[in-house]
Amino acid sequence: MNGNKPSKLGLAYKSIYDAICGRHPYLRPWHFQWLDAFYLYKKLKEELPKHRGVIVDVGCGEKPYKDWFGSIDRYIGVDVFDGPGVDIVDDNETDWGIDDESADVVLSTQVLEHVENPEHTLSQIRRVLQRGGYAIISVPFIYNEHGAPYDFRRFSANQAAKLFPDWEVISVERQGGIGSTLSILLLNWIEMALNQFFPTRILKALLLPLWLLFSLLVNVLGVIWDKLDITDSFYNNVFFVVRKPESEKKTGSPAQS
Repeated sequence: MNGNKPSKLGLAYKSIYDAICGRHPYLRPWHFQWLDAFYLYKKLKEELPKHRGVIVDVGCGEKPYKDWFGSIDRYIGVDVFDGPGVDIVDDNETDWGIDDESADVVLSTQVLEHVENPEHTLSQIRRVLQRGGYAIISVPFIYNEHGAPYDFRRFSANQAAKLFPDWEVISVERQGGIGSTLSILLLNWIEMALNQFFPTRILKALLLPLWLLFSLLVNVLGVIWDKLDITDSFYNNVFFVVRKPESEKKTGSPAQS
């Protein structure tokens, strides 16, 4: 990110692009980032309806997944940046102001790679989640740098399972394969490369129909290639669910990441 304010042309392009391709979390297959979250959205739609009660969404943004849960008693959004969906702004140092062991579920999707102080975030998750409660977390593995300068780390499936070493691991899923991984990197690279200069941004706008067709083709081929990948080593994302033990003490410390 360069911090420059989007131009009127850029805003107009984004508006048209969003209308045609959809917006997070409802992207269409011709969106260049459709495969970024294809497997994640599928898993969230399968997992979230199972859970209810008090939900804490860490890195909530605009709370895009709120309606995917079951019955909700309270939905608390935590983020480092203030916004319309944010209830608590996290300064990476102090407690979130949520009562100990008061949450039934903590959700954190594609956030931990951006956290400057992961020990703080993990300790807060452990503190606010009630005994027997669930943490539902996703993190990237093979993915380009994004959200600079706030992109600090990647997680393998083996590492992710150890973030809460004394908790019950319900599931760990390696999401994607060589097809989607290469497709994501290719489409993101093209998008970022074309956005570097004004003439190439104009070219991208003029060739929008071709860009949509190319993105669709690459996305479909990526999914097909994933089905042929039996290595289980070239995944681009990790999704895992852990359960806080009934007997865990509140003073437990998080794993080092």
